[in-house]
Amino acid sequence: MNGIIELRETSPNHWRAKYQGNYGVYTIKITTDGKRRLSFSCSCPSDYYPCKHIDMVEEAIAERIAKNTASPKAGKDISAGELLKKLTHEELYDFTARIVKNNLDLSNAVLLEFSDKIETKNKNKYAPIIRRGLADVNFDAEDYYYHEFAQDIDILAQWFDKARQRLTEKKVREAVLIAQACIEEYAQWLEEQDSDIGDYICEDYQSAPFEILKQAAAHPEINARDIYVYCMSEMPKEKYAGTMMFDGFNDLLMKVSAKVDPEAFIALQYTLLEKVEDKSSYAAQKILQRIIDFYKTRHQPQKAWQCIEENIQIDSFRKIVVEKRIKQKDFAGAKKLIRDHIGQKERTTSYPDCWDDYLLQIAQKEKDTPVIRSIAYSFIEDHFEDSYYRIYKSAFSAAEWAEESEKLFRHYRCKTNFYENPAADLLAAEGSAEKLIDYIAECLSPDNMEKYHKFFAPAFPERTLDMFRKAIDRYAEKNTGRSCYERIRELFRQMEKIRGGAAVTADMKNNYRIKYKNRPAMMGTLNLKG
Repeated sequence: MNGIIELRETSPNHWRAKYQGNYGVYTIKITTDGKRRLSFSCSCPSDYYPCKHIDMVEEAIAERIAKNTASPKAGKDISAGELLKKLTHEELYDFTARIVKNNLDLSNAVLLEFSDKIETKNKNKYAPIIRRGLADVNFDAEDYYYHEFAQDIDILAQWFDKARQRLTEKKVREAVLIAQACIEEYAQWLEEQDSDIGDYICEDYQSAPFEILKQAAAHPEINARDIYVYCMSEMPKEKYAGTMMFDGFNDLLMKVSAKVDPEAFIALQYTLLEKVEDKSSYAAQKILQRIIDFYKTRHQPQKAWQCIEENIQIDSFRKIVVEKRIKQKDFAGAKKLIRDHIGQKERTTSYPDCWDDYLLQIAQKEKDTPVIRSIAYSFIEDHFEDSYYRIYKSAFSAAEWAEESEKLFRHYRCKTNFYENPAADLLAAEGSAEKLIDYIAECLSPDNMEKYHKFFAPAFPERTLDMFRKAIDRYAEKNTGRSCYERIRELFRQMEKIRGGAAVTADMKNNYRIKYKNRPAMMGTLNLKG
Protein backbone atom coordinates (compact mmCIF):
# COMPACT_ATOMS: atom_id res chain seq x y z
CA MET A 1 0.00 0.00 0.00
CA ASN A 2 1.36 3.41 -0.97
CA GLY A 3 2.10 6.02 1.71
CA ILE A 4 4.63 7.53 4.10
CA ILE A 5 6.54 4.74 5.81
CA GLU A 6 9.05 6.88 7.71
CA LEU A 7 9.25 10.52 8.80
CA ARG A 8 11.93 12.05 11.01
CA GLU A 9 13.57 15.37 11.77
CA THR A 10 17.27 14.73 11.18
CA SER A 11 18.24 18.12 12.63
CA PRO A 12 16.27 21.25 13.54
CA ASN A 13 13.93 22.06 10.61
CA HIS A 14 15.48 19.37 8.37
CA TRP A 15 13.04 16.54 7.63
CA ARG A 16 13.49 13.26 5.78
CA ALA A 17 10.67 10.93 4.76
CA LYS A 18 10.41 7.58 3.02
CA TYR A 19 7.39 7.04 0.81
CA GLN A 20 6.26 3.73 -0.66
CA GLY A 21 5.22 4.62 -4.19
CA ASN A 22 4.24 2.85 -7.39
CA TYR A 23 7.88 2.57 -8.48
CA GLY A 24 9.57 1.76 -5.20
CA VAL A 25 10.52 3.72 -2.10
CA TYR A 26 11.12 7.45 -2.61
CA THR A 27 13.22 9.70 -0.38
CA ILE A 28 11.72 13.11 0.35
CA LYS A 29 13.71 15.89 2.03
CA ILE A 30 12.24 19.17 3.23
CA THR A 31 13.95 22.08 4.96
CA THR A 32 11.91 24.80 6.65
CA ASP A 33 12.56 27.90 8.71
CA GLY A 34 10.09 26.65 11.28
CA LYS A 35 7.09 28.09 9.43
CA ARG A 36 7.51 27.87 5.67
CA ARG A 37 9.28 25.56 3.26
CA LEU A 38 12.75 26.68 2.14
CA SER A 39 13.91 23.77 0.01
CA PHE A 40 12.81 20.27 -0.93
CA SER A 41 13.64 17.24 -3.04
CA CYS A 42 12.00 13.95 -3.95
CA SER A 43 13.51 10.94 -5.70
CA CYS A 44 10.27 9.93 -7.42
CA PRO A 45 10.16 9.90 -11.27
CA SER A 46 7.29 12.40 -11.52
CA ASP A 47 7.45 15.07 -14.24
CA TYR A 48 5.54 17.51 -12.02
CA TYR A 49 7.39 20.11 -9.93
CA PRO A 50 6.85 19.94 -7.10
CA CYS A 51 5.51 16.40 -7.10
CA LYS A 52 2.50 15.42 -4.99
CA HIS A 53 4.71 13.80 -2.35
CA ILE A 54 6.09 17.17 -1.19
CA ASP A 55 2.67 18.44 -0.12
CA MET A 56 1.84 15.10 1.47
CA VAL A 57 5.00 15.10 3.55
CA GLU A 58 4.50 18.76 4.48
CA GLU A 59 1.07 17.92 5.83
CA ALA A 60 2.55 15.04 7.80
CA ILE A 61 5.22 17.36 9.22
CA ALA A 62 2.59 19.90 10.25
CA GLU A 63 0.57 17.16 11.95
CA ARG A 64 3.69 15.88 13.75
CA ILE A 65 4.58 19.36 15.00
CA ALA A 66 1.00 20.08 16.07
CA LYS A 67 0.83 16.81 17.93
CA ASN A 68 4.15 17.39 19.68
CA THR A 69 3.34 20.96 20.71
CA ALA A 70 -0.30 20.46 21.73
CA SER A 71 -0.97 21.33 25.38
CA PRO A 72 -2.09 18.32 27.40
CA LYS A 73 -5.67 18.39 28.59
CA ALA A 74 -6.65 17.83 32.19
CA GLY A 75 -6.77 14.17 33.00
CA LYS A 76 -4.78 13.21 29.90
CA ASP A 77 -1.22 11.90 29.68
CA ILE A 78 1.41 14.60 30.00
CA SER A 79 3.37 15.45 26.81
CA ALA A 80 7.13 14.86 26.44
CA GLY A 81 7.65 18.62 26.20
CA GLU A 82 5.86 19.23 29.48
CA LEU A 83 7.78 16.44 31.16
CA LEU A 84 11.14 17.86 30.09
CA LYS A 85 10.29 21.07 31.96
CA LYS A 86 10.03 19.07 35.18
CA LEU A 87 13.50 17.53 34.91
CA THR A 88 16.50 18.83 36.80
CA HIS A 89 19.59 19.96 34.90
CA GLU A 90 21.43 16.80 35.93
CA GLU A 91 18.56 14.52 34.89
CA LEU A 92 18.25 16.23 31.52
CA TYR A 93 22.01 16.12 30.90
CA ASP A 94 22.33 12.43 31.84
CA PHE A 95 19.39 11.48 29.66
CA THR A 96 20.58 13.53 26.66
CA ALA A 97 24.14 12.25 26.90
CA ARG A 98 22.91 8.65 27.02
CA ILE A 99 20.58 9.05 24.02
CA VAL A 100 23.05 11.08 21.95
CA LYS A 101 25.69 8.40 22.37
CA ASN A 102 23.70 5.88 20.29
CA ASN A 103 21.65 8.18 18.05
CA LEU A 104 23.62 9.55 15.10
CA ASP A 105 20.90 11.94 13.94
CA LEU A 106 20.47 13.43 17.40
CA SER A 107 24.23 13.66 17.87
CA ASN A 108 24.58 15.58 14.58
CA ALA A 109 21.66 17.81 15.55
CA VAL A 110 23.33 18.73 18.86
CA LEU A 111 26.65 19.48 17.15
CA LEU A 112 24.94 21.60 14.51
CA GLU A 113 22.96 23.58 17.05
CA PHE A 114 25.64 24.18 19.68
CA SER A 115 29.00 23.86 17.86
CA ASP A 116 29.81 27.53 18.49
CA LYS A 117 30.22 26.66 22.18
CA ILE A 118 33.07 24.23 21.49
CA GLU A 119 36.43 25.28 22.89
CA THR A 120 39.42 23.60 21.31
CA LYS A 121 43.04 24.21 20.41
CA ASN A 122 42.50 22.68 16.96
CA LYS A 123 43.04 25.03 14.03
CA ASN A 124 39.48 24.40 12.87
CA LYS A 125 37.11 22.96 15.46
CA TYR A 126 34.58 21.98 12.79
CA ALA A 127 36.93 19.69 10.85
CA PRO A 128 36.77 16.66 13.19
CA ILE A 129 32.98 17.05 13.55
CA ILE A 130 32.39 17.05 9.81
CA ARG A 131 34.95 14.28 9.33
CA ARG A 132 33.05 12.08 11.77
CA GLY A 133 29.74 12.89 10.09
CA LEU A 134 31.11 11.96 6.67
CA ALA A 135 32.56 8.73 8.05
CA ASP A 136 29.00 7.55 8.65
CA VAL A 137 27.93 8.27 5.04
CA ASN A 138 27.79 5.13 2.96
CA PHE A 139 26.40 4.48 -0.50
CA ASP A 140 25.46 1.06 -1.72
CA ALA A 141 26.48 0.51 -5.35
CA GLU A 142 22.82 0.38 -6.36
CA ASP A 143 22.28 3.76 -4.69
CA TYR A 144 24.25 5.51 -7.39
CA TYR A 145 24.86 3.21 -10.36
CA TYR A 146 21.18 2.55 -10.99
CA HIS A 147 19.66 5.70 -9.53
CA GLU A 148 18.29 8.42 -11.79
CA PHE A 149 18.99 11.24 -9.36
CA ALA A 150 22.19 12.67 -7.90
CA GLN A 151 22.92 11.34 -4.45
CA ASP A 152 22.54 13.57 -1.40
CA ILE A 153 24.77 13.97 1.62
CA ASP A 154 22.53 15.38 4.32
CA ILE A 155 25.25 16.12 6.85
CA LEU A 156 27.05 18.45 4.42
CA ALA A 157 23.85 20.18 3.34
CA GLN A 158 23.03 20.85 6.98
CA TRP A 159 26.45 22.35 7.65
CA PHE A 160 26.10 24.58 4.59
CA ASP A 161 22.82 25.84 6.03
CA LYS A 162 24.55 26.43 9.35
CA ALA A 163 27.29 28.45 7.64
CA ARG A 164 24.70 30.57 5.81
CA GLN A 165 22.90 31.10 9.11
CA ARG A 166 26.16 32.28 10.67
CA LEU A 167 26.56 34.78 7.82
CA THR A 168 23.07 36.11 8.49
CA GLU A 169 23.90 36.41 12.19
CA LYS A 170 27.08 38.36 11.29
CA LYS A 171 29.21 35.56 12.78
CA VAL A 172 31.31 35.61 9.64
CA ARG A 173 34.44 33.96 11.03
CA GLU A 174 32.38 30.97 12.13
CA ALA A 175 30.90 30.73 8.62
CA VAL A 176 34.41 30.76 7.13
CA LEU A 177 35.59 27.97 9.43
CA ILE A 178 32.58 25.80 8.60
CA ALA A 179 33.01 26.32 4.83
CA GLN A 180 36.74 25.56 5.00
CA ALA A 181 36.14 22.41 7.03
CA CYS A 182 33.50 21.25 4.53
CA ILE A 183 35.90 21.80 1.62
CA GLU A 184 38.83 19.99 3.23
CA GLU A 185 36.95 17.06 4.75
CA TYR A 186 34.66 16.43 1.78
CA ALA A 187 37.65 16.39 -0.61
CA GLN A 188 39.41 13.92 1.66
CA TRP A 189 36.30 11.77 1.92
CA LEU A 190 35.87 11.76 -1.87
CA GLU A 191 39.47 10.71 -2.38
CA GLU A 192 38.92 7.70 -0.12
CA GLN A 193 35.74 6.54 -1.91
CA ASP A 194 35.22 4.47 -5.05
CA SER A 195 36.91 6.19 -7.97
CA ASP A 196 33.69 7.19 -9.71
CA ILE A 197 31.27 7.86 -6.87
CA GLY A 198 31.82 11.61 -7.21
CA ASP A 199 30.10 11.48 -10.60
CA TYR A 200 26.87 10.44 -8.89
CA ILE A 201 26.85 13.01 -6.08
CA CYS A 202 25.29 16.45 -6.48
CA GLU A 203 27.91 18.97 -7.63
CA ASP A 204 26.57 21.56 -5.16
CA TYR A 205 28.56 19.91 -2.39
CA GLN A 206 31.74 21.03 -4.13
CA SER A 207 30.62 24.53 -5.12
CA ALA A 208 28.42 25.66 -2.19
CA PRO A 209 31.21 26.20 0.39
CA PHE A 210 33.11 28.43 -2.06
CA GLU A 211 30.02 30.57 -2.56
CA ILE A 212 29.85 30.96 1.22
CA LEU A 213 33.51 32.00 1.32
CA LYS A 214 32.93 34.54 -1.48
CA GLN A 215 30.16 36.14 0.54
CA ALA A 216 32.31 36.10 3.67
CA ALA A 217 35.29 37.64 1.82
CA ALA A 218 33.20 40.72 1.04
CA HIS A 219 32.55 41.33 4.75
CA PRO A 220 34.73 43.98 6.47
CA GLU A 221 35.37 41.60 9.38
CA ILE A 222 37.32 39.27 7.08
CA ASN A 223 40.83 40.05 5.85
CA ALA A 224 40.93 39.18 2.15
CA ARG A 225 44.60 38.23 2.51
CA ASP A 226 43.65 35.45 4.93
CA ILE A 227 41.33 33.93 2.31
CA TYR A 228 44.03 34.42 -0.33
CA VAL A 229 46.66 32.66 1.78
CA TYR A 230 44.22 29.84 2.54
CA CYS A 231 43.55 29.25 -1.17
CA MET A 232 47.22 29.38 -2.14
CA SER A 233 48.20 26.92 0.57
CA GLU A 234 45.27 24.52 0.23
CA MET A 235 44.58 24.22 -3.52
CA PRO A 236 47.92 22.54 -4.49
CA LYS A 237 47.00 19.49 -2.42
CA GLU A 238 46.52 16.33 -4.45
CA LYS A 239 43.03 15.62 -3.09
CA TYR A 240 41.59 18.56 -5.07
CA ALA A 241 43.03 17.48 -8.43
CA GLY A 242 40.31 16.53 -10.89
CA THR A 243 37.51 17.95 -8.72
CA MET A 244 35.35 21.03 -9.13
CA MET A 245 36.96 22.30 -5.94
CA PHE A 246 40.13 23.17 -7.86
CA ASP A 247 38.05 25.53 -10.01
CA GLY A 248 36.34 26.74 -6.86
CA PHE A 249 39.67 27.78 -5.37
CA ASN A 250 40.61 29.61 -8.56
CA ASP A 251 37.30 31.46 -8.73
CA LEU A 252 37.63 32.45 -5.07
CA LEU A 253 41.21 33.56 -5.68
CA MET A 254 40.05 35.74 -8.56
CA LYS A 255 37.69 37.53 -6.19
CA VAL A 256 40.18 38.18 -3.38
CA SER A 257 43.30 38.69 -5.53
CA ALA A 258 41.98 41.99 -6.80
CA LYS A 259 42.47 43.33 -3.27
CA VAL A 260 45.61 41.36 -2.38
CA ASP A 261 47.94 40.53 -5.28
CA PRO A 262 46.45 40.71 -8.79
CA GLU A 263 49.74 40.05 -10.55
CA ALA A 264 50.26 36.86 -8.54
CA PHE A 265 46.84 35.59 -9.60
CA ILE A 266 47.60 36.16 -13.29
CA ALA A 267 51.00 34.51 -12.88
CA LEU A 268 49.38 31.51 -11.23
CA GLN A 269 46.92 31.10 -14.10
CA TYR A 270 49.67 31.21 -16.70
CA THR A 271 51.61 28.65 -14.67
CA LEU A 272 48.56 26.40 -14.74
CA LEU A 273 48.19 27.01 -18.48
CA GLU A 274 51.77 25.90 -19.14
CA LYS A 275 50.94 22.51 -17.66
CA VAL A 276 48.11 21.99 -20.18
CA GLU A 277 49.49 20.30 -23.28
CA ASP A 278 46.55 21.04 -25.60
CA LYS A 279 46.11 24.79 -25.62
CA SER A 280 42.83 24.44 -27.51
CA SER A 281 41.30 22.12 -24.91
CA TYR A 282 38.50 22.87 -22.50
CA ALA A 283 41.01 22.83 -19.63
CA ALA A 284 42.98 25.62 -21.32
CA GLN A 285 39.79 27.53 -22.09
CA LYS A 286 38.74 27.52 -18.41
CA ILE A 287 42.09 28.99 -17.33
CA LEU A 288 42.09 31.64 -20.07
CA GLN A 289 38.50 32.55 -19.30
CA ARG A 290 39.47 33.16 -15.67
CA ILE A 291 42.20 35.55 -16.84
CA ILE A 292 39.76 37.36 -19.13
CA ASP A 293 37.11 37.60 -16.40
CA PHE A 294 39.72 38.88 -13.95
CA TYR A 295 40.75 41.69 -16.28
CA LYS A 296 37.11 42.59 -16.83
CA THR A 297 36.41 42.81 -13.11
CA ARG A 298 39.42 45.14 -12.80
CA HIS A 299 38.06 47.30 -15.65
CA GLN A 300 40.91 46.42 -17.98
CA PRO A 301 39.01 45.57 -21.20
CA GLN A 302 42.06 46.02 -23.44
CA LYS A 303 44.01 43.33 -21.58
CA ALA A 304 40.97 41.06 -21.66
CA TRP A 305 40.64 41.58 -25.42
CA GLN A 306 44.35 40.98 -25.95
CA CYS A 307 44.03 37.62 -24.18
CA ILE A 308 41.12 36.68 -26.45
CA GLU A 309 42.94 37.69 -29.64
CA GLU A 310 46.09 35.84 -28.64
CA ASN A 311 44.21 32.62 -28.03
CA ILE A 312 41.96 32.14 -31.04
CA GLN A 313 42.87 28.46 -30.98
CA ILE A 314 39.88 28.35 -28.62
CA ASP A 315 36.80 28.18 -30.85
CA SER A 316 34.64 30.40 -28.64
CA PHE A 317 37.36 33.09 -28.61
CA ARG A 318 37.77 32.92 -32.40
CA LYS A 319 34.01 33.43 -32.75
CA ILE A 320 34.18 36.56 -30.60
CA VAL A 321 37.00 37.96 -32.76
CA VAL A 322 35.16 37.07 -35.99
CA GLU A 323 31.98 38.76 -34.80
CA LYS A 324 33.92 41.89 -33.90
CA ARG A 325 35.63 41.93 -37.32
CA ILE A 326 32.22 41.64 -39.02
CA LYS A 327 30.80 44.43 -36.85
CA GLN A 328 33.80 46.63 -37.79
CA LYS A 329 33.23 45.72 -41.47
CA ASP A 330 36.68 44.13 -41.62
CA PHE A 331 35.31 41.37 -43.83
CA ALA A 332 38.68 40.32 -45.21
CA GLY A 333 40.05 39.82 -41.69
CA ALA A 334 36.95 37.91 -40.60
CA LYS A 335 37.05 35.62 -43.64
CA LYS A 336 40.73 34.85 -43.09
CA LEU A 337 40.04 33.81 -39.49
CA ILE A 338 37.18 31.60 -40.62
CA ARG A 339 39.02 29.96 -43.51
CA ASP A 340 42.12 29.38 -41.41
CA HIS A 341 39.93 27.59 -38.89
CA ILE A 342 38.13 25.52 -41.54
CA GLY A 343 41.51 24.58 -43.03
CA GLN A 344 42.83 23.45 -39.66
CA LYS A 345 39.79 21.41 -38.57
CA GLU A 346 38.61 18.23 -40.22
CA ARG A 347 34.86 18.32 -40.72
CA THR A 348 33.00 15.47 -39.06
CA THR A 349 29.83 16.14 -41.08
CA SER A 350 28.96 17.62 -44.45
CA TYR A 351 26.24 19.76 -42.86
CA PRO A 352 27.20 23.47 -42.60
CA ASP A 353 28.04 24.97 -39.22
CA CYS A 354 28.40 28.34 -37.51
CA TRP A 355 31.48 29.21 -39.57
CA ASP A 356 29.48 28.83 -42.78
CA ASP A 357 26.84 31.04 -41.22
CA TYR A 358 29.46 33.75 -40.58
CA LEU A 359 30.59 33.51 -44.22
CA LEU A 360 26.96 33.82 -45.30
CA GLN A 361 26.53 36.95 -43.17
CA ILE A 362 29.61 38.48 -44.78
CA ALA A 363 28.43 37.54 -48.30
CA GLN A 364 25.11 39.25 -47.64
CA LYS A 365 26.86 42.42 -46.48
CA GLU A 366 29.15 42.32 -49.53
CA LYS A 367 26.17 41.45 -51.78
CA ASP A 368 28.12 38.53 -53.20
CA THR A 369 25.28 36.68 -54.94
CA PRO A 370 27.16 33.50 -55.99
CA VAL A 371 28.45 32.96 -52.45
CA ILE A 372 25.02 33.69 -50.93
CA ARG A 373 23.44 31.09 -53.20
CA SER A 374 26.12 28.50 -52.53
CA ILE A 375 26.17 28.76 -48.73
CA ALA A 376 22.42 29.32 -48.25
CA TYR A 377 21.70 26.25 -50.38
CA SER A 378 24.06 24.14 -48.26
CA PHE A 379 21.85 24.93 -45.26
CA ILE A 380 18.62 23.87 -47.01
CA GLU A 381 19.90 21.10 -49.24
CA ASP A 382 18.88 18.26 -46.93
CA HIS A 383 16.35 19.98 -44.65
CA PHE A 384 13.98 22.86 -45.21
CA GLU A 385 14.83 25.77 -42.92
CA ASP A 386 12.70 28.87 -43.40
CA SER A 387 15.32 31.52 -42.56
CA TYR A 388 17.93 30.12 -44.97
CA TYR A 389 15.28 29.45 -47.62
CA ARG A 390 14.39 33.14 -47.57
CA ILE A 391 18.05 34.14 -47.85
CA TYR A 392 18.48 31.72 -50.76
CA LYS A 393 15.36 33.05 -52.49
CA SER A 394 16.53 36.66 -52.08
CA ALA A 395 19.56 35.88 -54.27
CA PHE A 396 17.34 35.24 -57.34
CA SER A 397 15.20 37.50 -59.50
CA ALA A 398 11.49 36.66 -59.74
CA ALA A 399 11.97 35.03 -63.13
CA GLU A 400 15.00 33.04 -61.94
CA TRP A 401 13.18 31.91 -58.80
CA ALA A 402 10.24 30.46 -60.72
CA GLU A 403 12.61 27.96 -62.32
CA GLU A 404 14.78 27.47 -59.21
CA SER A 405 11.84 26.83 -56.87
CA GLU A 406 10.51 24.15 -59.18
CA LYS A 407 13.96 22.52 -59.26
CA LEU A 408 14.13 22.72 -55.44
CA PHE A 409 10.67 21.16 -55.14
CA ARG A 410 11.70 18.18 -57.27
CA HIS A 411 14.83 17.81 -55.15
CA TYR A 412 12.80 17.88 -51.93
CA ARG A 413 10.33 15.24 -53.14
CA CYS A 414 13.18 12.76 -52.98
CA LYS A 415 13.99 13.85 -49.41
CA THR A 416 10.52 13.29 -47.97
CA ASN A 417 10.32 10.67 -45.21
CA PHE A 418 8.29 9.69 -42.16
CA TYR A 419 9.76 12.49 -40.05
CA GLU A 420 9.76 15.47 -42.40
CA ASN A 421 8.26 16.69 -45.65
CA PRO A 422 10.50 19.46 -47.05
CA ALA A 423 8.59 19.57 -50.35
CA ALA A 424 5.38 20.46 -48.49
CA ASP A 425 7.28 22.97 -46.32
CA LEU A 426 8.54 24.68 -49.46
CA LEU A 427 5.08 24.92 -51.04
CA ALA A 428 3.65 26.24 -47.76
CA ALA A 429 6.39 28.91 -47.57
CA GLU A 430 5.74 29.83 -51.20
CA GLY A 431 2.02 30.24 -50.49
CA SER A 432 1.16 27.81 -53.30
CA ALA A 433 -2.14 26.59 -51.88
CA GLU A 434 -3.29 24.72 -54.97
CA LYS A 435 0.04 22.95 -55.51
CA LEU A 436 0.23 22.12 -51.83
CA ILE A 437 -3.23 20.56 -51.62
CA ASP A 438 -2.51 18.50 -54.74
CA TYR A 439 0.77 17.33 -53.24
CA ILE A 440 -0.73 16.45 -49.84
CA ALA A 441 -3.46 14.50 -51.63
CA GLU A 442 -0.67 12.34 -53.08
CA CYS A 443 0.87 11.64 -49.64
CA LEU A 444 -2.33 11.75 -47.61
CA SER A 445 -2.01 11.07 -43.88
CA PRO A 446 -3.43 12.46 -40.62
CA ASP A 447 -0.03 13.97 -39.82
CA ASN A 448 0.24 15.83 -43.12
CA MET A 449 -3.35 17.03 -42.94
CA GLU A 450 -2.93 18.28 -39.40
CA LYS A 451 0.31 20.13 -40.23
CA TYR A 452 -0.52 21.64 -43.63
CA HIS A 453 -4.30 22.01 -43.95
CA LYS A 454 -4.25 25.59 -42.60
CA PHE A 455 -2.34 26.69 -45.72
CA PHE A 456 -5.01 25.55 -48.18
CA ALA A 457 -8.25 25.12 -46.18
CA PRO A 458 -9.38 28.78 -46.58
CA ALA A 459 -9.20 28.49 -50.38
CA PHE A 460 -10.39 24.87 -50.67
CA PRO A 461 -12.61 24.06 -47.64
CA GLU A 462 -14.69 21.30 -49.23
CA ARG A 463 -11.73 19.45 -50.70
CA THR A 464 -9.80 19.86 -47.43
CA LEU A 465 -12.67 18.29 -45.45
CA ASP A 466 -12.93 15.46 -47.94
CA MET A 467 -9.18 14.76 -47.58
CA PHE A 468 -9.48 14.90 -43.79
CA ARG A 469 -12.31 12.40 -43.97
CA LYS A 470 -10.35 9.96 -46.10
CA ALA A 471 -7.25 10.23 -43.92
CA ILE A 472 -9.19 9.71 -40.67
CA ASP A 473 -11.30 6.84 -42.09
CA ARG A 474 -8.13 4.98 -43.08
CA TYR A 475 -6.56 5.68 -39.72
CA ALA A 476 -9.62 4.48 -37.80
CA GLU A 477 -9.78 1.24 -39.78
CA LYS A 478 -6.17 0.30 -39.05
CA ASN A 479 -5.68 1.61 -35.49
CA THR A 480 -7.30 0.93 -32.14
CA GLY A 481 -6.64 2.00 -28.57
CA ARG A 482 -7.50 5.02 -26.48
CA SER A 483 -4.53 7.10 -27.69
CA CYS A 484 -5.64 6.57 -31.29
CA TYR A 485 -9.20 7.60 -30.48
CA GLU A 486 -7.94 10.70 -28.71
CA ARG A 487 -5.98 11.52 -31.85
CA ILE A 488 -9.16 11.18 -33.95
CA ARG A 489 -11.00 13.44 -31.50
CA GLU A 490 -8.32 16.11 -31.95
CA LEU A 491 -8.51 15.79 -35.75
CA PHE A 492 -12.27 16.28 -35.55
CA ARG A 493 -11.67 19.50 -33.64
CA GLN A 494 -9.37 20.68 -36.43
CA MET A 495 -12.03 19.88 -39.01
CA GLU A 496 -14.73 21.74 -37.09
CA LYS A 497 -12.77 24.98 -37.47
CA ILE A 498 -13.04 24.77 -41.26
CA ARG A 499 -16.10 26.17 -43.03
CA GLY A 500 -18.67 23.35 -43.19
CA GLY A 501 -16.55 21.15 -40.93
CA ALA A 502 -19.14 20.71 -38.15
CA ALA A 503 -21.60 19.01 -40.51
CA VAL A 504 -18.92 16.70 -41.94
CA THR A 505 -17.64 15.61 -38.51
CA ALA A 506 -21.23 15.05 -37.32
CA ASP A 507 -21.83 12.76 -40.28
CA MET A 508 -18.56 10.90 -39.65
CA LYS A 509 -19.50 10.36 -36.01
CA ASN A 510 -22.88 8.92 -36.99
CA ASN A 511 -21.16 6.48 -39.32
CA TYR A 512 -18.60 5.52 -36.64
CA ARG A 513 -21.38 4.99 -34.09
CA ILE A 514 -22.75 2.20 -36.31
CA LYS A 515 -19.54 0.88 -37.88
CA TYR A 516 -17.51 0.69 -34.64
CA LYS A 517 -20.24 -0.06 -32.12
CA ASN A 518 -18.12 -2.92 -30.77
CA ARG A 519 -15.31 -0.53 -29.80
CA PRO A 520 -16.45 0.76 -26.39
CA ALA A 521 -13.30 2.82 -25.87
CA MET A 522 -13.92 4.65 -29.14
CA MET A 523 -17.57 5.21 -28.24
CA GLY A 524 -16.54 6.77 -24.95
CA THR A 525 -13.63 8.84 -26.21
CA LEU A 526 -15.55 10.29 -29.16
CA ASN A 527 -18.77 10.60 -27.11
CA LEU A 528 -20.67 8.39 -29.56
CA LYS A 529 -22.86 6.56 -27.02
CA GLY A 530 -26.63 6.83 -27.23
